[in-house]
Amino acid sequence: MVSRTTVCLSGTDPIILGVNKCNQGFYCPNNTEENPPQYCAPTPNCLLRRLQLAYNTCDEPQGIYEPIVCVAGYYSKEETLEMQPIPSQEKNMHGLSSIFLNEVSDIVGLGIKFNSIGYRIKSSGKYIISEISGSAHDASLLGVMGPSGSGKSTLVNILSGKLHATAGSISLQGVETSLSDLGKFKDLIGYVPQDDVVHPHLTVRENILFSARIRLGGILKETEIHQNVDQLILALGLINVKDNLVGDQERRGVSGGERKRVSIGVELIAAPRMLILDEPTSGLDAQAALSIIMLLKSLSQYGITVICVLHQPRIEIFNCLDTLLLLVSGKQVYFGKRSESKQYFLDMGYDFDPQLNPADVMLDIVSGPLLRCPTPAHNVINGTGPKCSEEISQNSSVPRKDNCFTFEKLEALHSLHRTRISPWYRQLYLCFSRDIKQQSRNKGSFLLELFASVLTGILLGLAMYEFKGQLYQGMYLPPFQILSSAANYTLVPEMGVLCCLAISFASAAPSVSAFTIETQLLRREFHSGHSESAYFVAKVLSSLVRTSLSALHFTSYYMILATPTIAFRTFLGLALLYFYCIYGLGSIVATLTKRENGPLACLLLTIVIGIFGGYAPRLAKAKEWNLVWFWYLCPGTWFNEAFYTGHIQQFAYLYDQEAAELYTGYTTGRIGLDAGLLLLMGTVYRIIGCSLMVIQARKGSWSFFK
Repeated sequence: MVSRTTVCLSGTDPIILGVNKCNQGFYCPNNTEENPPQYCAPTPNCLLRRLQLAYNTCDEPQGIYEPIVCVAGYYSKEETLEMQPIPSQEKNMHGLSSIFLNEVSDIVGLGIKFNSIGYRIKSSGKYIISEISGSAHDASLLGVMGPSGSGKSTLVNILSGKLHATAGSISLQGVETSLSDLGKFKDLIGYVPQDDVVHPHLTVRENILFSARIRLGGILKETEIHQNVDQLILALGLINVKDNLVGDQERRGVSGGERKRVSIGVELIAAPRMLILDEPTSGLDAQAALSIIMLLKSLSQYGITVICVLHQPRIEIFNCLDTLLLLVSGKQVYFGKRSESKQYFLDMGYDFDPQLNPADVMLDIVSGPLLRCPTPAHNVINGTGPKCSEEISQNSSVPRKDNCFTFEKLEALHSLHRTRISPWYRQLYLCFSRDIKQQSRNKGSFLLELFASVLTGILLGLAMYEFKGQLYQGMYLPPFQILSSAANYTLVPEMGVLCCLAISFASAAPSVSAFTIETQLLRREFHSGHSESAYFVAKVLSSLVRTSLSALHFTSYYMILATPTIAFRTFLGLALLYFYCIYGLGSIVATLTKRENGPLACLLLTIVIGIFGGYAPRLAKAKEWNLVWFWYLCPGTWFNEAFYTGHIQQFAYLYDQEAAELYTGYTTGRIGLDAGLLLLMGTVYRIIGCSLMVIQARKGSWSFFK
């Protein structure tokens, strides 16, 4: 059929693609160096087929040298001219079996049954969900569907132990547990949030490896952990990007589908008995979404109980489900086998267009556009029927496996999982190493903070340059006081306040960013059993590295230009302690404000604290007002007192220090006490910040200024 004058079936002249390369996904059997890949205009029949929405690939190439799309089950690597069989998914997923075979328990999946679950907001009394019943068994994939605002995320948060239901009952593997005790067994459940909560500055492998070291370090050796991580990466199809940074919206990294797989891998490496995912396909293209669901289906076939929230799934995704739970406005519409869901609505009098996705039709039904009134179906869907939940349970329930599992066995399984977690000191080391690695890869933020410290140090030093270090002049000791010139008791306190403000400008914003950037990560890790205190202590230690460098640069440039009489080591210690206090305040502000409001709020707070340093109004005046207690609550007061002592103690032989103390209100000669109180304040700030962060992580997102 090929024309004598052209190699194209359509008879037109071909277009040479220019580069002799066979792209991935194509098969190029006839291409050589002399005959590179070509494009041929399609024949009329092929053109019509290419215009179809589905099955739109022509059966044959439109020319001898036109590349062929690989047939199903084969692929062609880049710059190769042959098709190769796609590696078996079962072969890749074999790594999962080895991970779960490491478990002592013979229980792989953990079944869950929930009956008449409800959640009511205490403040308003409004029910978000009510009378939700169903179950998910081992080796099954349960999909939770419904329109926006139907309570899907609330339900999975309850099932994962992140939220306590206010009504109903829940049983694990046939053992009933109290609603408040479900969170106790959350380490048996892996939870993957809707957002891809992974560290953007770490690679794919580093993210999964960190989770493995924390959650398996108690029983596995380092070599075994690395082996498990490599097997899981292979099973998740991430082998080609394992050394790539994950990235986020601001930093380019792996694709959305790959990032979602990393998020799943972070939980899967701990071999959870149940995996719950909140909209795992959200924000992904059709192919990436399908690959995620196929992965979850494979996981369920290994015995894991998988529950996922889905929003408008394509038909291939819908067909992967074993069981379906359909919600609307916090009410249950259907629970049962996915294969029987269409017939359930057909029996209720609804029609399904064979050309439409059944999942879309069901969502249209429960959303309202297809409701016919009055019909029995209308009552059932809106939950107005008096026995709605019972009827659904009877008509479309999934058989439950009987077992002799007891509460003691459940406790033993929980204890087994707890023993796998690394000890506290090990978690501290791992968190510290991770923070240092992240800081080294985010050089821009660190260099900007360092530049701010240098700049403020230079500006303050230049402001004091003309004084040649003579910032203090007092009254001569008797009997030479009559020879005294005008006393200057205020310049040193003024410079102390300016130093406090300069340090605030340099460190307020970074101190908040150090904590707010990982708020969601904290919630996920705390829910997974990571130690809150180990994380926070590691964060404090890692922040000391950058604050020490910032304090050193600020002190050096100020001392060189201002040449004050205070000793270098004394001023360096005071600057470091004040940086320490500001970072402590930043941890508190980070938990009480939105991420975008935190830096400004912290800056305003630290300016106020710096102003109340005893310069204006003078500390002596505050004592007259009986408000000195407020000044003593501000770290700026203690910084200024030590700063003042450091400047005047060398002149104790010459000037009357008692007169200076009486005027300013400071008590000189106790730098050790001042430094100790600064250290104490910074530590107390961190304890408060850590406590607020833990409460926030355990009870969900809240804030006074959000």
